[in-house]
Amino acid sequence: MQEKYTPGYSSNATNFMAKRSLDTHGAFFKPYLRPGMKLLDCGCGPGTIALGLAKAIFPGMLTGIDREPSQIQIAAESAFTQGVSNADFLEGNIYALPFPDNSFDAIFSHALFEHLQEPAQALRELWRVLKPGGIVGLRSPDWGGFLIAPSTPELEKAFSYYKWLQQQNSGNPYVGRELRALLRQSGFTDIKASASYQCYEPLSEATEYLALLIEASAKVDGATAMSSALREWSQHPDGFFAQAWCEVVGWKG
Repeated sequence: MQEKYTPGYSSNATNFMAKRSLDTHGAFFKPYLRPGMKLLDCGCGPGTIALGLAKAIFPGMLTGIDREPSQIQIAAESAFTQGVSNADFLEGNIYALPFPDNSFDAIFSHALFEHLQEPAQALRELWRVLKPGGIVGLRSPDWGGFLIAPSTPELEKAFSYYKWLQQQNSGNPYVGRELRALLRQSGFTDIKASASYQCYEPLSEATEYLALLIEASAKVDGATAMSSALREWSQHPDGFFAQAWCEVVGWKG
């Protein structure tokens, strides 16, 4: 089974990801950053978190990689526009990183490991390019921790379908809870794990993203009913959606 990035790279998906920042989605890693570090961001996407990382480690150097050329272009253009001079972005594969051994003081990855078929293989590469004493920080959602209200059968079906779709694309919607074990099994030590919730407001930001993905997949009967249920829910005065995120940091001894 071949990996496929479930969210895709439509303008809707990219805009959804671009709302993320270091403060909103990478805060767990901020205490470990220091000026002058050499830091790698794996799966940097449009670069909004990466640019925050670059500013936090200035005059150190941030390198962002992503396998999708369009995301690298967006990230590089954003760095230029914002005047961030200590960040570069390049196309790359986490399973075969284009760097020598012991290259980085720190490695960060956000919302990537839930899409990987071979997370242990990816962590072996992170271990290889991380310097002894270096730190890694990972954050991924866990789709077993959703809080949804008010719920309906069609709404539940829509969320179940997205989880199924991610699994069909070789991903793991429950990888968040497994991150600590994955780091330990890969040789990292002094591992610290945490979890947090993201509440989507306005609700339409998340629901429209999910509705468009379901409509585009064309792999299930009832796609129209599911997407309609998501959009109706987004307008409900009591609508509430909280997503669980799991974070880990670990050190290379």
